[in-house]
Amino acid sequence: RKGTGSSRETAPQCERWSGIRIVIAASFAPIHERNNINLGQLMGDHAMLERLQNGEELALEEFTSRYDPVTRLILEEGGLFPFAKRLAAGELDLPALTTPSRPMTMAEKLLASHLVGGNEESCVRAGDDVLVRVDGGYSHEFTTAQVHHFLSETYGADYKIQTPQKFAVFEDHLLYADGVPRMAPFGDQIETLRRLQREFQAHTGCRDYGAKDGISPGICHQVAREEFIDCGDFIQATDSHTCMGGASNALAWGVGATQYAALVHSGFTAVRVPESIRFELVGELREGVTAKDVILQILRTYAVAEDTLDRVMEFGGPGLTSLSMDERATLTNMATECSARTGICEGDEALAREAA
Repeated sequence: RKGTGSSRETAPQCERWSGIRIVIAASFAPIHERNNINLGQLMGDHAMLERLQNGEELALEEFTSRYDPVTRLILEEGGLFPFAKRLAAGELDLPALTTPSRPMTMAEKLLASHLVGGNEESCVRAGDDVLVRVDGGYSHEFTTAQVHHFLSETYGADYKIQTPQKFAVFEDHLLYADGVPRMAPFGDQIETLRRLQREFQAHTGCRDYGAKDGISPGICHQVAREEFIDCGDFIQATDSHTCMGGASNALAWGVGATQYAALVHSGFTAVRVPESIRFELVGELREGVTAKDVILQILRTYAVAEDTLDRVMEFGGPGLTSLSMDERATLTNMATECSARTGICEGDEALAREAA
């Protein structure tokens, strides 16, 4: 199983830049697979490898036919950037969405409201492959330099991003790296990452959460939820715990730097509508019990059985009203630990008061 874990796409980037264009594994973790697609990396299994080793030629469609029409186009065009450029030039035709009117989950409703070319009557269902508008997001000093480089290389030095007031950069992941002995040999490279993030922020005018006098404004997924993620937003960021924004009834999850660079420039991204699993909360927590205990019990019971795998975890019911916004953020923050796509909480009066 290849590429479990973080939204950072360093592993597939290293393969791509080393000249590797076909990657083989028994299976691919969802985030890693998406990063390969965005980079135009073809993925195959061991049977395909044996055929190649025996000198057989494989048609491109053997690598792409299992995907939806949009993903096939991204792979066949050589990755997300060539796809986005041809799409913006009007050179690609996207399949029409014909999902009939139907009841929808929270995630489906939110994505339907963000469809490119959609309207108030638009509906989606799990498995639909759609292009959706992105309201905002953020990157940090581990990834911003890549985003800046990709955009400069693809669109030129004068590139722009959409709605900079809803996008941000954070200095939080490498803030204390200078004081860690095993990181000391990489001090120059770390400073380069910081410098390029400052360049990106000055160039784009996005929100600046860089460190001041060695002090960070806070952890990206926490500060973003508190300061600029709004109820009903669709948020994408280069952090695996982006799902924390779901406490504010937003749909939010982590993506790789390639996908993030493409969406901050275009304002939209390709999404396969995920399935949802609902957790109906009832009663109140006993003294000394917290939302962390709740999500650990869910992880032990449902995540271990893979019931949450790549799904949206919906939290609702009368028991949710007894949890503070910080406790709700704990539930959604740990959706990624359950290998879920994200977590989202129902909106209620407590959220409305916080938003006000």
